[in-house]
Amino acid sequence: METRKRERRSKLVRNFNKTILMAIFGIAIISLVPCAFSLASASQPINIFSMDSHDQQINAGEIASYRWVLFNNASSAYLIHVSVNPLSDKDWHATFNKDFITLSPDQDETIILNITTSRTMGTKDLSFVVVFNVTEMSEPTNTYQITQNIHLKIVSLFGTRAGENKLFGIWDNFLPSPFDTNYGAFIFTLIGWIVIALVIAFIIDPIVHRFTRKTKTELDDRLLKIIHGPLFAIIVLYGIVNSLEILNIPIDIIATIELIYSISMVIIIVWLAYRIYDNILIYYAKSFAKKTEMEIDDVLVPLFEKIGMIIIPLLGFTAILHILGFDVTVIIAGVGVLGLVIGLAAQSTLSNLFAGLQLLVDRPFKVGDLILMEDGEVCEVRKIGLRSITLYDIFKHSNIIIPNNEIANKKIINIVQPDRKYKRSVTVGVAYGSDVKKVESILLQAALEHPNVLKDEEHAPVVRFEDFGDSALIFTIYFWVDDVRNQWKATSDIRKKIDEKFREAGIEIPFPQRTVWLRQLEKDTQTK
Repeated sequence: METRKRERRSKLVRNFNKTILMAIFGIAIISLVPCAFSLASASQPINIFSMDSHDQQINAGEIASYRWVLFNNASSAYLIHVSVNPLSDKDWHATFNKDFITLSPDQDETIILNITTSRTMGTKDLSFVVVFNVTEMSEPTNTYQITQNIHLKIVSLFGTRAGENKLFGIWDNFLPSPFDTNYGAFIFTLIGWIVIALVIAFIIDPIVHRFTRKTKTELDDRLLKIIHGPLFAIIVLYGIVNSLEILNIPIDIIATIELIYSISMVIIIVWLAYRIYDNILIYYAKSFAKKTEMEIDDVLVPLFEKIGMIIIPLLGFTAILHILGFDVTVIIAGVGVLGLVIGLAAQSTLSNLFAGLQLLVDRPFKVGDLILMEDGEVCEVRKIGLRSITLYDIFKHSNIIIPNNEIANKKIINIVQPDRKYKRSVTVGVAYGSDVKKVESILLQAALEHPNVLKDEEHAPVVRFEDFGDSALIFTIYFWVDDVRNQWKATSDIRKKIDEKFREAGIEIPFPQRTVWLRQLEKDTQTK
């Protein structure tokens, strides 16, 4: 038993000693790590961190970027000169955002290497050596170099299938000799595309037209008529380019051919888009606008037609500039600044434009309505445009053009709303002592006899004894005319009828008069 106890004790002691030794060893390692880092820092005071992969792949015409962050972990300032080898070629060139940088202690800077490639270059694998020459500014003799290797693969945009001797650029050439060469594949492919174009133009197109003629809508007929020519041109152009690319011709010639092909395709697509926009969208929009009573579509449809005439070719022009290698973002930014300048210069025009849209949406009046202006003029609305409104003065026989912003801020009375019936009145004075009931009867009879005066219960004429005037009893007859345009003739006719009936009845329409009593003069006469 004692022997076993001793063995257990010795085993525990050995385990404890091992644990103590491992703890001491771990502490020693941890304490040595800062020393290692400090030694490393002392050996290389400038740390360089790569932010991008050293192996990249881009298409020809694009820009490859490599970034490094440099950090000074020493106590002295350092000057770094960065260079790359090779620097340029006829198809590409390399540039740094900074060739020289100065780093103070604990300062960092970012170095960017941009490799710009040409759109017409072929597929290439490029290798570069980037050299960082580091010099301590306090000790110029203390210099060292850091080098990094980078790799860039550039994939050609043009002529990727050149010289492959494949029919239509897809299938291996199975033709017998002497047509088993690139030239044989070229001739066979070119003839094939011509046959495809002729089949579509003279066989498929008439068959499709035969089916579309049986449909009730003319949309399919109009669409086929529009796309017939452009589709044929697209097939012919693509067939020519596809055939030429089979030949093993220089990359610069292929690039020129595909550049012409791309520009031609943009022109065809822009022309096709405009034809569809104008002959289908605008056509049906105009047809719809004619069926509605709203003026907003009659104004907006021509506006969108003009906008399409500008926007669609402008987009095509932008696409062509992009194909030619211009930076479209700069052009768009310039157009944005130009638009801002034009907007500031055309504030009045834009104000009239939005006021016109407001008038078209709110519809306080429409074309053909009669409106009463603030100055008392009665005008007919002839045209509501986006910039101005055209009014016709029915009394002066003249057109008045008023900016929308101005008329939107004026008090306008639409005298044909809520309907074309209009209420008028005629005021007349009769001599004191006249028979009031007889006067009222004559006034009612004069209004009721007119054909344009409404006689139903809701709109029947009404006579009111308005006031005791200085020289007459004042009466007013209120009546409704059937149409606002008849108000002036009806009012004039009723005045004539009232005068005629008053004369027949012996009712006097007095003129203003005053009676003056000269009492002092009578007294003086009696005294004499």
